Amino acid sequence: MKKLFITALVFFASQQLFAQVEITPYYGWLWTGSVPMYNGYPPYYSSQNAKVDDKANYGVRLGVKLPSLMVAEFEWNHTNTNFIYRDYDGNKQSIPVSANYYLLGGMRELNEGEQLVPFGIFNIGLVNFKNTEDNYSLNMFTIGFGGGIKYFFNDQIGIRLQARLLAPMQYGGISIGCGIGTGGGGCGTGVSTYSSLIQGDFTGGIVLKIGQ
Repeated sequence: MKKLFITALVFFASQQLFAQVEITPYYGWLWTGSVPMYNGYPPYYSSQNAKVDDKANYGVRLGVKLPSLMVAEFEWNHTNTNFIYRDYDGNKQSIPVSANYYLLGGMRELNEGEQLVPFGIFNIGLVNFKNTEDNYSLNMFTIGFGGGIKYFFNDQIGIRLQARLLAPMQYGGISIGCGIGTGGGGCGTGVSTYSSLIQGDFTGGIVLKIGQ
């Protein structure tokens, strides 16, 4: 995962020799839904929903200007959160989780050379979930789509506001939930889930333009 990040970063950064580059550090809020959890034995009834805490997130985007109002982007996004569930005895359990998203994507701007620039985005990549207590980690495929606006104060500096959905987050076995908590064994209670978890974030950041 780190090699992928470094390779993409070097590639995108090198493009400033030939095109305009946008660097956008940002901060925001990542929200999630819940997933139904099932016991591990017939009749596999759903006993509850498990919840991933809504938490702050931050990261950086590196974009290269392309023809036809397109911008190619690489993004790293990080958050620390908790996976919360109840065991068979009804006791509330919490697993600390660190999440890192590594995304490639494209931005389609709706105008060019204006102070206010609306845009739409599409991302595709991987997310790595890691239990911060025992270092067990899990990689998953993810896609994202959304939109926002950029507002430029001058030719080099502006702000970027964005809303996005990250979907689907497919969890196999016990997924990030209980599997991370036990090194892949399943919460110590036999609970498992195969449901999708829709995520989304709202972010704001500073846009720095480099090159021509």
